[in-house]
Amino acid sequence: MAKIPDKQGLFFELDGVLVEQARLCPEGSVPFLDRAIEALGRVDPNQFKIFVATSRHDIAFGKYREREFTKFCEALLQRMHEAQIKITKIYSCPYHPKGKGRFKKESVFRKPGPGIFKMAQQEFDLNLQRSWMIGHTTADVLAGQRAELGTILVKTGQGGDDGQFQVDPHFVEDDLFDAIARVNQFEYSLRV
Repeated sequence: MAKIPDKQGLFFELDGVLVEQARLCPEGSVPFLDRAIEALGRVDPNQFKIFVATSRHDIAFGKYREREFTKFCEALLQRMHEAQIKITKIYSCPYHPKGKGRFKKESVFRKPGPGIFKMAQQEFDLNLQRSWMIGHTTADVLAGQRAELGTILVKTGQGGDDGQFQVDPHFVEDDLFDAIARVNQFEYSLRV
């Protein structure tokens, strides 16, 4: 009989959830939103693996270079390391069916598709039904729902006002800090 995975993942979008934009500030720092680092510090690393799940339309349409995004991710991971927060993996999809050049193609990894979560499930033996997606757009929420994750829409960034899809997240919270508090509260209630 196959073992049912019990590993949980906590996924979040970068832009509008963790940072204002996935772009370095002029002095090279990462523009974290208020309480974002503190929020991730409240995730129990023994319970959750932490993942970034981001669709990069800006790369697909030529508004942001891949190497600039890579440089941003390196700075982000360094800052997380300094804060003793382990990001297990950054999943990003630079493709869009209306994108430019080599980025013009459909991809199962582009949200609202569930591909990022399915890939993480395979790579890290995750139980997606015990995992969470925290996002700021309806595509973030729909992607999480399609992969059967718990979903939290935060009011930062676009706050669900993108109008792309009709979604009903499990929870709506003010920011990443409150979203992590909600996850912790929900997980605690399952243990008592």
